[in-house]
Amino acid sequence: MTTFVGSHSDGDWPPRVTRPLARGDIVPVAFPFTNLSTTKRRPALILWADPAQTDFTLAFISSQHFGRTGVGETVLVPTHPEFSLTGLSAPSKIRATKLVTLARGLFTRWLGRIGPLLTADVDRALVTGLGINIAPYREEGGREERARLVALHRAGRPSALLADLGLPALSPTNR
Repeated sequence: MTTFVGSHSDGDWPPRVTRPLARGDIVPVAFPFTNLSTTKRRPALILWADPAQTDFTLAFISSQHFGRTGVGETVLVPTHPEFSLTGLSAPSKIRATKLVTLARGLFTRWLGRIGPLLTADVDRALVTGLGINIAPYREEGGREERARLVALHRAGRPSALLADLGLPALSPTNR
């Protein structure tokens, strides 16, 4: 259950969400237009929550132009097994290239959240939409793994090396 602080009578309107918010939560916010001329109330996905819970980076969610999906967009349809968790009422798409960082005080409600399948889809959309090159990280991880396996082999521990690779240890009869 979402709790709120403030009421219409005490001058603190709109009320603010008091539950801890995290990556994957969906909240409605006044999302700014790219030219900052105005804002429009839209659901948004929290991509990052500062540990102090003061600032949050969000991705815009839209039900407009649903039939057209572009690079960096994740589709949310009612037939998806995680759709019911989102709190959304219409097919929508998360736009990973429409990002903003906003203060917590701007959140008045908590709608829902995305599950692990949609989180993986959003992560792919962020990498694709923002043009993030993950190859250097894969290469670096591969070099570290190779160095670790070579060290195991040099230490004369072939059984540990084989076990690490998921292979059965060699017995004298199958060498």
